[in-house]
Amino acid sequence: MTAELRALTVHIDTGRWSGTVLEAVDLVVRPGRITAVLGAPGAGKSMIASALTGQLPAAAKHRGQVRINDEVVHDRQWQTLRGRVVGYVPQDGVTAFGSEETVGAQLRALARHHRAWSVERACAAAYYPADAADLLPSQNSAGQIQRAALAAALLPAPPILIADGPTNSLDAGTACAVWKSLRDYADSGAAVLVVSNEVRMLAAGGFADRMVIVDEGRVRAAGSTAQLARSTDPYVRALLGSPF
Repeated sequence: MTAELRALTVHIDTGRWSGTVLEAVDLVVRPGRITAVLGAPGAGKSMIASALTGQLPAAAKHRGQVRINDEVVHDRQWQTLRGRVVGYVPQDGVTAFGSEETVGAQLRALARHHRAWSVERACAAAYYPADAADLLPSQNSAGQIQRAALAAALLPAPPILIADGPTNSLDAGTACAVWKSLRDYADSGAAVLVVSNEVRMLAAGGFADRMVIVDEGRVRAAGSTAQLARSTDPYVRALLGSPF
C-alpha cells in the first residue's frame, strides 16, 4: 500500500493567528521503503504526518488530496483506516495511551482487538523494556513512552506506518536500534514515513531510502542520501551538516 499527498496546501486560522503551514506538498510513501521527512523546527514536518493520518487541527482548511493506495481519503474514512491500515506514532508518546491503566494493560487490550502481532513481538521491535509496562504512562520516561507508542502502532501490523519523531527522546545507541527495527519493518513490505531531526544518524546509517527536506511548508528537496549530498542548495547543505 502507498500513502500520498498531492498538491496539499494547509492553512490554519485560529482567530488569533493564521498562516499557511503546508504549500502544494507532493509526497509518496511507497511500500518496502522508508521515507524520512527532515527540516528545521517549525518547517511543517509534523503537519505532514498529521495530514497522512487524518489528524489535521480543527482550525485547518486544506486543498489537495490525501490518498491511500491511490484512493482519495475523506474525513469520515479515517476512523476505519487509522490504526489497522495506517499506524501512527505521535511525537508525544504519552498521548497514545489513556492515563488510568498501565501501559502493559493497554498494549494487551490492543493486541486482543487487532489479533496481529503479540505484545512481546511489538515491544521487542520497539525496544520497550518489559519492566516499564507495569507502570502508568505518566510514570514512564520520555524515551520509554515513545517506544511504547511505537509498540502500540506496530501491534495491528499496519501496511503503512507514520512515525513522528519516534527516536527523539532516545540515546544514540537505542535510537540506532529502533531505526534498524523500522528498516526491518519496511523491508517486510510496509510503507514507512518517519519525521526526524536525526540528520547525521540517517546520513551515516543509510536507514532511509528517500529523504524529503521541508522548508517553510514546502518541499525544498527530495532524493536519496547520496543525491542530496550532491545538492548545491545552501539550505540543503546546511541541514545535512546540522546537529538537529
